[in-house]
Amino acid sequence: MNKEEAIKQAHEMYAYDISEQADADNNDFDALWQSIYDVLQVATYGIVDMEQDEIDEAMAWLKQTQAMTEKYKETEIWF
Repeated sequence: MNKEEAIKQAHEMYAYDISEQADADNNDFDALWQSIYDVLQVATYGIVDMEQDEIDEAMAWLKQTQAMTEKYKETEIWF
C-alpha cells in the first residue's frame, strides 16, 4: 500500500469519521495517523463507541502505515 492508498482507506474508516480529522486542513499524513491513533486509543477503553471489527480495521491500518509517518515511526501501539 502506498501513502495515497493509505489516505483513501483511512478516510473511508469509521474511526476517521469520529476522529478529530486533523489532516483535513493540511493533508498531513502524520496528522491523519495521529487522529486514527488517538480515537483508537479511547475506543479500546470504551470511551467512544466502536465495534470490534472497526477497532481491528483501524489497528491494522495503524500498523501497516506507521512506517510511512515521519514523527511516529517509533511510537509504541500499546493498547
